[in-house]
Amino acid sequence: MSLQCAYIGLGAMGYSIAGHIAKNLQEQGHPELFVYNRTQTRAESLKETHPVKVASLEECAKADVIFSCLLNDSIVETVITGLISSGLKKGAIIVEQSTVAPTLVDSLAQKAKEHGVIYLSCPIMGPPAFAASANLLVLLAGPKEGRAIVKPLLIPVIGKKFIDLSEDPAQGSRLKLCGNFFITGLCEMIAEGLTLGEASGISEGKVGELLNSMFPQTVLSIYSSRMIEKTYNDQVHFSLTGAKKDATHVLKMGEAYGVDLPVTRLFLDNLESAKEKKGDIDLTGIVGSVREKAGLEFDLKSTPKQ
Repeated sequence: MSLQCAYIGLGAMGYSIAGHIAKNLQEQGHPELFVYNRTQTRAESLKETHPVKVASLEECAKADVIFSCLLNDSIVETVITGLISSGLKKGAIIVEQSTVAPTLVDSLAQKAKEHGVIYLSCPIMGPPAFAASANLLVLLAGPKEGRAIVKPLLIPVIGKKFIDLSEDPAQGSRLKLCGNFFITGLCEMIAEGLTLGEASGISEGKVGELLNSMFPQTVLSIYSSRMIEKTYNDQVHFSLTGAKKDATHVLKMGEAYGVDLPVTRLFLDNLESAKEKKGDIDLTGIVGSVREKAGLEFDLKSTPKQ
């Protein structure tokens, strides 16, 4: 079966994902992938290296499968509601890859169902570098018939690891938020541990050496290196704005199910302090807030030797 697919949102993640999908579609004999981005220069840039057609939202609405990876809940709601209201094909599939609140997923899935459209929640785990190298973890939830069509378009195209969930699309969003709870919580823990070492007379570099030895090639060693080397100031892998959005969703999800999340609250408090002082730096920059609370400088004057 020939499928016309579209991809909306060519940000840090969507750009690479759309490129991988486009190449796979070409190899499988499907039509060129429609791509749309608010700043169309991103779409034109992708066209220079991948088999895609720069399209309007109206053209994307004619596709059989529409992927979306957008910045925040407000934009997702506006774009997806607009697509559904524009009269998508009966049986068209929307594949939402943005990190949004489960309540929004419930609302959009219901609207889609009322219009004869299948809505899938398909968030991904991994940084932009993993998107570029097709090593993302893919989470997929929603109607079974839709998942069966979409899975071959994504696995192993954008990642080899895949978690198949239930018919409830919101499960994809909930699991993604659990994942981001671990990411933000680990970030808070590492920041505190490095600062504990520094404040007690053990250099952060030595604490980082300990982490690298105990947990080599893991997020613990990666995040500690960014904190120690202060790359959070100019290498933004996950912005404080994005981290705040996701951590706020995590907190609200905890409240909805009666789960207290003190680590997330502390992370958000340190995030706000870091953003006020430094702007929208990488989330590992929260270490500066933890340092200041301990009477240290936000940025250590020199990178400790390990």
